[in-house]
Amino acid sequence: MISARIALFNVHSPINYPLHNPPLQIFPPPIFRYAPAKPFRGRLRGIQIAFCTENQFDSPCEDDSPLRKIAAPKCGNSASAATWVGVATLTSKILGLLREVTMASVFGVGPVVSAFKYAWVLPGFSSSLLGGVNGPIHIIMATTLSKLPKERGKKLFLHLTTILFLIGGVAGALVYIFPELILRIYAPGLWILVEGKIIREMAMDQLKIMAPCIVLAGPVGLGFGYMSAEGNNALPSISPAFSSSLLIVGCLIHIFSRRLNAPSTGGKILAVAVSLGLFLQWIIQVILLRTEWSSIFPDSFSNVVKSGEVREFFSLLLPATVSSGLAQIASFTDLCFASLIPGAAAGLSYAYLMVMAPLGALSSIIVLPLVATFSKQVKTSSWDRLVDNLERALLLSMVLLLPIFSVMRVLAEPIIHVLFQRFAFDSSASALVSDLFLAYSLGAPFFITKDLLVAAFYALGDGKGPFLVSAGAVALNALLDWLSVSRFNLGAKGLALSTSFTAAASTFILFHLLKRKLPGIANYADIFYPTTLL
Repeated sequence: MISARIALFNVHSPINYPLHNPPLQIFPPPIFRYAPAKPFRGRLRGIQIAFCTENQFDSPCEDDSPLRKIAAPKCGNSASAATWVGVATLTSKILGLLREVTMASVFGVGPVVSAFKYAWVLPGFSSSLLGGVNGPIHIIMATTLSKLPKERGKKLFLHLTTILFLIGGVAGALVYIFPELILRIYAPGLWILVEGKIIREMAMDQLKIMAPCIVLAGPVGLGFGYMSAEGNNALPSISPAFSSSLLIVGCLIHIFSRRLNAPSTGGKILAVAVSLGLFLQWIIQVILLRTEWSSIFPDSFSNVVKSGEVREFFSLLLPATVSSGLAQIASFTDLCFASLIPGAAAGLSYAYLMVMAPLGALSSIIVLPLVATFSKQVKTSSWDRLVDNLERALLLSMVLLLPIFSVMRVLAEPIIHVLFQRFAFDSSASALVSDLFLAYSLGAPFFITKDLLVAAFYALGDGKGPFLVSAGAVALNALLDWLSVSRFNLGAKGLALSTSFTAAASTFILFHLLKRKLPGIANYADIFYPTTLL
């Protein structure tokens, strides 16, 4: 065995593994320990990262220190699964970035991409938040099934699939019938700007084509939650790659078949690619899960609605949808004001992608494996372990995140120049996206911290606190957007700054509320002083 210990600001990493077989675990993450250390100009805590072979996630592990630590699951099949999930996550992120680079090269920040961003608001909210990995449906389904016997879990899955198909069908039909009314609500500037007529006509066509995404989003999210509860996180991690791949293919088709006077054709191709991507995810789920629920027949609809487990699921889902969708809900108000600024919608989307790409990877690596752990610790009333795990996850997120964004902030303009600036994406577009990226990156630490805190609230069965905080954050974001555009004339950059400030405010409030539910959690200084040093 080899033992290596690395020290940085009292941060220690004991790593033990055989010389001939080092660990290749990308997911779940390296297991970390967060414990008191010697003070360094104030209170400071240390992280100890350990690789062990224990049967349980939170159990003692042999080491030269008496402090407890979290041990990784037993090696073998779990190591192989972790490798596959890590590869799937990395592949999805790379394809997502390549998708945006391709769209930027083909369409720039012109009317096609602007129309697509406006049309994507509701389908994107449905497929990315409700049907996406780490969304409220995914997390609540996974945590709920982990507490139920297998047969009851199968029955709940079928009941919820039926209900969400009906809800999604009604919502999708309304979107298809009233696209103009919907666009008027969150993009009024398209009826004011000179080029707004072209954008809104393309956006309405694209919105109709992407209406099936709203129908399928809920069932897809349930399927991912079922798979995560069974320990299968590979397909949920790779799922975004389907839509990204089809969008890239759509852009290539447009390049080789487009006519110079038909920009709307490119927008329709993008919309079709998105709908086919989500449909493909659902078809794959149907194939993989057919043996899981084929023997369970649905009850009458009245029995489904009266089910206590169904009611409990929706009592958590409704507030969780608002709390988890803070960024998406805030984007409604951002787009409302961005519709008054030419090119702002496309620029904001590219900049937001640059910020969320590393955040999404960290969320899959850190937050996702802890969801089931938090739920089990609440079930067994292991409050000390829950607090320890949450504190360690918070500090580890900062240790990994802050160096990444420090480099990206310094090199923002050359990075965007290399990634995006070609063909239709010119130097003025690069300058716009660079400024917006810097504004969004200020809120990056709070985005990942908020996800961890909300996951802890879900495990505690509390959706009311995150709901109220998020409702207030949406109102605050709308106020700051109005001040930025109408009073301070900050333009698109003001919209990005408003989102970052709102994320910070909501994170501090959530932390304060969680302290009242978990008295053992560290004080503000214990958490944020090491972050200040970093």
